[in-house]
Amino acid sequence: METVSTRKNRPRPLVLNRYELLERIGRGGFSTVYSAYDHKMARQVAVKVVQRTDELTDRASREARAAAKLCHPNIVTVFELSEDENNVYLVSELVDGKTVADRISALSLSDLDCLEIALQTLEALGHAHERGVVHRDIKPDNIMLTSTSSNEVKVMDFGIAQLENTQRITRQGDVVGTLAYMSPEQADGLAVDSATDVYSTALVLYECLTGDNPFRAPTAAETVGRIQAGALPLTHVRPDLPEELSALIEEAMEPDPALRLGRASFAAGIEELLPELGGGQQATTVLRRADRPRRPLFSDLRARGLAVLPRALNALLAGLAAWVIAGAASLYPDTWTIPLALGLALLTGLLPRAGLAALALAAVLPAAVFSPGLGVVLAVLATIYYLTLGLAWPSAALVPVLAAALGYLGIGLTYPALAGALGRLKRGLLLAPLGAVTLTAFQLAAGAGVLAYVGVENSFDITGRLAGEYSPLEALRVLVEPLAAQPVLALQPLIWLLAALPAALLIRRRRLLVDVAGMALSAALLLGGYLALPYLVPGYLLPLDPLMKTLALCVIIQFVLLLVSPRAPHQPPSPHEFTEET
Repeated sequence: METVSTRKNRPRPLVLNRYELLERIGRGGFSTVYSAYDHKMARQVAVKVVQRTDELTDRASREARAAAKLCHPNIVTVFELSEDENNVYLVSELVDGKTVADRISALSLSDLDCLEIALQTLEALGHAHERGVVHRDIKPDNIMLTSTSSNEVKVMDFGIAQLENTQRITRQGDVVGTLAYMSPEQADGLAVDSATDVYSTALVLYECLTGDNPFRAPTAAETVGRIQAGALPLTHVRPDLPEELSALIEEAMEPDPALRLGRASFAAGIEELLPELGGGQQATTVLRRADRPRRPLFSDLRARGLAVLPRALNALLAGLAAWVIAGAASLYPDTWTIPLALGLALLTGLLPRAGLAALALAAVLPAAVFSPGLGVVLAVLATIYYLTLGLAWPSAALVPVLAAALGYLGIGLTYPALAGALGRLKRGLLLAPLGAVTLTAFQLAAGAGVLAYVGVENSFDITGRLAGEYSPLEALRVLVEPLAAQPVLALQPLIWLLAALPAALLIRRRRLLVDVAGMALSAALLLGGYLALPYLVPGYLLPLDPLMKTLALCVIIQFVLLLVSPRAPHQPPSPHEFTEET
């Protein structure tokens, strides 16, 4: 790095033999932004200096170079990307204006401004995503509003997030970026794609409209906890805004990226709402905290309680599973039952993945002592389950335990619709058959009559045949024998999957009539699936009377739960509920 002399004879750094650094205009943990003068092109530019380490990956460099080729009116133009032995330099146009963060702090954004900012940001992201570039760090500080044109958006730092992330991962071994604006999958350290930018844009829009980021907290752990719990609906904070807007933002902030609203659909939804918030005049300015409409304390507590309900349910199921394991396993003394159940419930509630791993260990150890072969089989199955469902959806991984608990109470047929409603489409269709497998395995192991309403007697003596078995292959053969001997047990997971589909698609707790339709269709498919068993399994006779009595009781319970469950504040379902980005 060379230097040049100023009029006051004070040397200033000269970067890449052409850029004279003038003034520091921004700084992050691993980068600094300067206004600079390009001596070669005789123009003002911005130079972002990112600290380089030996571990800087080729992937990070390639992505930053790809981002430097983006050309869109809503993206800050990048002139050059270079590096030396110390730093990586990103040279871009110098935008005259203020960041969205500055405008939020100044309370100078109208509701219409907020929607236009989100819309232009999505247009910029669309250009980048089509070229394989994911921003990863969309936040108010990275969105500029130019002073030369009214609220013209300029998104900054495309590709820089990956460069900076490489440095931070190397130095800290942790997730990176601005934590309060991360998508759930990004906060969990998982791979991200364009869906994470959609989530962050929706969060920026939420903050623009309310004045606050709902996830920002004093500590990183608390911030991650708030992200996993989810934000209060927009209508809870701004009841004056259209309910359709609240629903749209909620869909764009769906925790599951596979079910999250696509970028194009999100933009289309915003465009539809522009006339309602425009009206040819300036809309309501973002309210100061003291001026915002407030809801009753009970309503606020209820909404916050609903946000942590999934984690509480997960903790309860972990405690229930641990109580059954400790009570059935001779390895654990009787005095361990309650402490083990409470301890695993607490651990799972606070750290879902750690609790799930501890629960799996607590189940595999006594099984291995009872039957080494069974222990090996369970260890392999638990590892696969943990690495797939456990890591992706830790708060839903224990929901199949609910099927065994309901089956023990004689109301197992309530589970398929509940799984669909709780898990939505992708998770619900996975949790439903897993619940059928869990229930069958539990009743086989307990020696009880397996699902009286399908007329299968438990004559397999699973536990007696597995005792002392050292061969994993023989243990596996004993476990799958009931499925081969009674095909109805193998077909039941498919029936439950089909029954979960209407509930997963329709039950959203917005419109009671739609929810009732989803529950009714779920019950109809469940009944139809069992009635089809005699046609699929030669010689099988379905005990119709027990089935109808059990199903009738379960349907009554389902509708009672549906009626007493709290309704979402935004009643009208969004027209973009199931729209996929094309």
